[in-house]
Amino acid sequence: MKALIVDDEKHVRDAIRLLGHWAELGVETLLEAADGNEAVAVITAESPELILSDMRMPGKDGMALLEWISTHAPHSKVVVISGYDDFELVRHAIRYGGMDYLLKPVEADELNASLVKASRAWSEAEAARRQSATQSIVVNRMRPHYQDRLLTALVAGRTNGASRLQQLRDELSFPDALPCCSVAVTSLSHLDAGILAKYRSQPELLAFSVINIAAESFNTPDKGVAFRHLEQPDEVVLLYWGDSAGLQSLLEKVNQGMDQTLQRHLHFGISSCDAYPGGISAAYQEARLRLWRRNIRQSAGCLHLSPPVQSGNKPKRLSSMEETWRVAAMSGNAASISAAVAEWIEPISQLEVITGEQLQQWMDEFEWMIGRWLDDQEDLPTAMDLDTIEEQAFPFAELPLDRAGRLSIRLFQSQLEHRLLAAGKALIAPHPANSDPMSDIARYTEAHYKEDLSLQQIAAKFYLSREYISRKFKQQFGLNWSEYLGRQRMNNAKLLLQNPSLRLAQVAEMVGYQDEKYFSKVFKKMEGMTPGEYRKMSSGVN
Repeated sequence: MKALIVDDEKHVRDAIRLLGHWAELGVETLLEAADGNEAVAVITAESPELILSDMRMPGKDGMALLEWISTHAPHSKVVVISGYDDFELVRHAIRYGGMDYLLKPVEADELNASLVKASRAWSEAEAARRQSATQSIVVNRMRPHYQDRLLTALVAGRTNGASRLQQLRDELSFPDALPCCSVAVTSLSHLDAGILAKYRSQPELLAFSVINIAAESFNTPDKGVAFRHLEQPDEVVLLYWGDSAGLQSLLEKVNQGMDQTLQRHLHFGISSCDAYPGGISAAYQEARLRLWRRNIRQSAGCLHLSPPVQSGNKPKRLSSMEETWRVAAMSGNAASISAAVAEWIEPISQLEVITGEQLQQWMDEFEWMIGRWLDDQEDLPTAMDLDTIEEQAFPFAELPLDRAGRLSIRLFQSQLEHRLLAAGKALIAPHPANSDPMSDIARYTEAHYKEDLSLQQIAAKFYLSREYISRKFKQQFGLNWSEYLGRQRMNNAKLLLQNPSLRLAQVAEMVGYQDEKYFSKVFKKMEGMTPGEYRKMSSGVN
């Protein structure tokens, strides 16, 4: 802490220097100034927490200095030490933030009592500023996620109540109703392997880039909004206040921006026009189906408005290949794996029509099959080892598509072979002595607590069974996984509740709860009081 003594008489400055218990106050640097002008220079350069100032000085006097401090250094605490018992001087000192008005010659006890009061006041104010700054950081970090939650609920059809619509009006300045709203849906899964590889270590940056490009294409916010669908982490959704023709023109601008920034184009499913808010959910589903049921064997532009195509003849199910592929994987022989994959994929290459939805179903079935193999193993590599084997950091599946968005049979076959080879290594690998998958799960939970997490999702991500996680997690942390998730949410909720500008519904959504009443119930169970009671207690309101 620093303190500044301002007085035009050196012997007064020396006396104050001797009388003050500076070390006890935590003052490490004691500064001096002979008048207000010198004081301004010192305050600007050193930012002292405590300032002791005379009132009558040549040049800039104490009255002018206090006015300057109140504007340019408002956090500093000022004690006035004056030889004049003048009511106007006292009133001026109080008006501009003076903590005390002491008369010369000042006594040691009186001086130190004022210094202790000023020091405590500064420490308390500084603690409040730090807490406010922390709250602002948390709120600013969570606000985009909160807005995405509101919009995700809108397109999912969960915004029927007046309170939800009011939140959209308050948070995003949405209109009460519109006769026409069109929806476009794009998926990061429909980008090619080259661009996905570039962003593998920063998947969130890819989503941010797409949303930012889309948002800039609106020109003005009142034309619509772009956001990330939190329940479909690969999806970016655009709501456009107008018909599909206007939306197509805007999406062409988005792809121009994509071409300039990422040298890629996005595929979009586009809905017909519907009313807001009642028709948004149906329009979203329509746009999503048009994207995912496009024929990925052909390149027919990037904007998809036609009814979904019918998929071609179905090849034999992956389940019929399970034992063949498991044996090939455990053999560790690349040639055997390649031959086993070719047996299933050869008929695929003959189909004229394959949809993105069909391809995703095959890949989901394939990953489920491998997950079941690994789930049956007693000893597994750590989550980190598996991530290294997978070489995948995206929270969604990477479809084997080329730069035009068409299915690449060669890449599809290569992906299947790679995953089988990696699964084989995991199946036969010894259990490392230093593995700690539960700590990996805890760190992931701490980073993603505000999302809609479930134990099933955690089990799938880390290739472990739910039962295994439940048993091991509680042994290691003393809490089961769901309790650990709840504790993370409550800790952050308590911090947010100290911000009076946030409604309880906002706090609930920011920490992962869709229902305010359920959030309040969980909060009271864990903290012994309601969120409202905690807010009053933390603010000191009786």
